[in-house]
Amino acid sequence: MKVHDLRRLVNRMDGVLDAHLEKNVVEYLQFSFRWMNNLLMREMPLRCTIRLWDTYMSEPNGFSHFHLYVCAKFLTKWAKVIKSLPDFQAIMLFLQSLPTSRWTDDDIAELVSEAFQLKCLFPKAVTAVAGTT
Repeated sequence: MKVHDLRRLVNRMDGVLDAHLEKNVVEYLQFSFRWMNNLLMREMPLRCTIRLWDTYMSEPNGFSHFHLYVCAKFLTKWAKVIKSLPDFQAIMLFLQSLPTSRWTDDDIAELVSEAFQLKCLFPKAVTAVAGTT
């Protein structure tokens, strides 16, 4: 269900990106299932994962709610590149090997800050996306 929630949130943020993924038959399940199950651990260096998870632990419902905003910002961070990729194979190869190997605490701080801004812009997005009141 979280994968579907991510798609709906990304569509609200960047409908063009969502349409590009759909046009190229890229299903969110194909790349974000791993993001949800591993909490982005496989997408970035361990030191960045620790910093990210520290933020999750300090946020109310960080792992269950804030992670969705982080994933949405993580995907849209690469929107310009993804939109320039011509087909399913190119998009999937990029999404499966994102250029995060040299990320630092500053990169995570920026990602978390942007995710927090998103949370403020769509404060009820998680419940609205999840279909609960």
